[in-house]
Amino acid sequence: MVKCVDLFYAKGNEMKKAKLNREGRKLRVTVYAASSRQSPESFLAAGRAVGQGLAERGHILVYGGATVGVMGALAAGALAAGGRVEGVILDEFSSVAHPDLHELETVATMRARKAGLADRGDAFIALPGALGTLEELSEILVERQLGFHAKPIYLLNPDGFWTHLLSFLDRQVEDGILAPENREIAQVFPDVETLFAALDAEMPPAAGVGPAPPSPAAR
Repeated sequence: MVKCVDLFYAKGNEMKKAKLNREGRKLRVTVYAASSRQSPESFLAAGRAVGQGLAERGHILVYGGATVGVMGALAAGALAAGGRVEGVILDEFSSVAHPDLHELETVATMRARKAGLADRGDAFIALPGALGTLEELSEILVERQLGFHAKPIYLLNPDGFWTHLLSFLDRQVEDGILAPENREIAQVFPDVETLFAALDAEMPPAAGVGPAPPSPAAR
């Protein structure tokens, strides 16, 4: 059992780390996204654009490690732009693991996968995804609400994908079970341009940005 004083200092250190991590150096941005091969082209395009934008800013992409769906498009966009990409994937999904990542961690459980993605991230972006993405997003939102981290959380909302979820949150506020300030934890953007404008204001691009060395598999 963690003592209250230990938890207090852990939270305080996390807050300091989050602040220090936003001063123009390479940051790890964890992106949650769908792996479905049926993902619409507009979602795939959004994934490619986010991956490219992170790479161009010198940030490191952290994601679920797959080569299919929006996940695959995300990694492809970052790698094509010379960015560093790191993945965390389940053992049972190794058949769709991306072969060209700079680093790939394989884990046995969903709990370990979520922890690996969350612990690596200095910021979080949620792209369109299904139940797995929703679970990952919910957990990181709750941890921010409880004060366990102060990292920015962004939702990219192409084609109004997250609109129904946002309406659900509005209902929670109306019913008095969600505080209005917690409704605003996640910043929502309709397109990649407005998302990166917010991210650039929060986390300036890394100084001396250049392409990452190729991954060992790609050499």
